[in-house]
Amino acid sequence: MREQLWGLIEWFVSYLPGPLGMRLRSAYWKLRLRSMGKHVRFGIGVRIYNPEWVRIGDDCVIDDYVIIVAGPASEEGRYIHHKPNPKFTAQAGEVLIGQQVHIAQSVLLQGHGGVMIGDLLTIAAGAKIFSFSHHYRDLTGKGDPSTVWKFGGTNQPQEQALISSPVVIQNNAAVGLNSVVLPGSVIGENSWLGAMSLLQGELPPGVIAAGNPAVVIKERFG
Repeated sequence: MREQLWGLIEWFVSYLPGPLGMRLRSAYWKLRLRSMGKHVRFGIGVRIYNPEWVRIGDDCVIDDYVIIVAGPASEEGRYIHHKPNPKFTAQAGEVLIGQQVHIAQSVLLQGHGGVMIGDLLTIAAGAKIFSFSHHYRDLTGKGDPSTVWKFGGTNQPQEQALISSPVVIQNNAAVGLNSVVLPGSVIGENSWLGAMSLLQGELPPGVIAAGNPAVVIKERFG
């Protein structure tokens, strides 16, 4: 009953226009999130699943139609390989957003494996950050080797092989328009990932990277 009531309130405030809608959304998510700093603004159509796993710092903007998926994924019957990320210092399932961060329109933060975003940065419109994904083979070594693994959450659990690994985006970085960041990736401090890029791996601090797959194209301060 309580969750139904929260759902009705969220539905009511999500699409209210103007300053009133902005104030009501901030008040609503202040109650729902694990923690939320000062002067955080939410655009219309924002959806946050399992908000008790989300922390947002001061002076952030969560723009229109952003989707944040937090909390650990169900492990029941599925073969999930957990790949550690040494740069990630939180708990799997947590989505941590620092201070003065802009999560732009229509961004997806998929945080089942954990997402840590630093300070003073933007995730540009349409970007997708994944910390949890299906895989074409079983990396746990526990499944039947003859299984043809399926790509999709609607298949039988025992036919799904997945990988879970946190994503870390450090201070003063940037994720460009419509880019995709895959599980286990790190974007180092002061590094920028160009528009429409695909990152799987780690970018060192202070570089510009772009492409599919993304590669370093120059030093940012060189």
